Amino acid sequence: MRSAEKQFTAHLADGESVQDLTSGSVLETPLRGGATVGVTDRRILCVSNAGEYIAIPFEYICSIHSNRRTKTQYRSDGERSHRTPLLGGLAVLSAVSIGLTLAFALDVNQILATIALAVGTVAITAGVQRVRGRSRVDRSYESVLVGAGILALAALVGVAVFVTSVFTPLYALVTVGGLALVAYAARHSDRIEPPRLERRHETFLTINTVDGETVRIVVDANTDLARTLSTSVYRTERGPAVGQSIPTPSD
Repeated sequence: MRSAEKQFTAHLADGESVQDLTSGSVLETPLRGGATVGVTDRRILCVSNAGEYIAIPFEYICSIHSNRRTKTQYRSDGERSHRTPLLGGLAVLSAVSIGLTLAFALDVNQILATIALAVGTVAITAGVQRVRGRSRVDRSYESVLVGAGILALAALVGVAVFVTSVFTPLYALVTVGGLALVAYAARHSDRIEPPRLERRHETFLTINTVDGETVRIVVDANTDLARTLSTSVYRTERGPAVGQSIPTPSD
């Protein structure tokens, strides 16, 4: 038994049985956040990872509203991804470059010319390395491409050194930092994936109680928890469907 389920069962009363159990989120304080959500034969029970819980007996529920919605989010590769260090290095390089431009009070044209030249140098260097590393390229074409790339690099470096509109320290910083990032990305290319959008279908439950409280719960749309809760609460002959109000015990 998983720890979350074990923690949930620890809050059950003697003889209480679980009808449905899933993971979800509670949107109300003090239990706001992820929780194990279950329907028993007596109540709906939400238990957080910290052991806090909300329990609503069926006789205290006066209405339930259930809506499905689609949530779009970025899918993360977790610990397998090397994207985070790459983005961190890019952020550090950007911050240092901005600090350098502010320290020397560079004008916009000088900054743009220097960065464009550095980006071009990094791109051509990466292209040359890619051509040299590809076995499918014909040797004669490889020599031509590599030679052209080296000549282009020499021209860019010459411009960086001799043209006064290029700020050499910034050029060197962006070039070296960019080459380091490109080398890192090439080394871990099989484990760096672009971020992907993921659509998740959820069921949004709003539970109103006889004392005026409202509890909102989100669970996966593929679970039967909403139906199980509806069946458990509205098991009388006149029971309405989910989304309708039911008579309170005083009616």
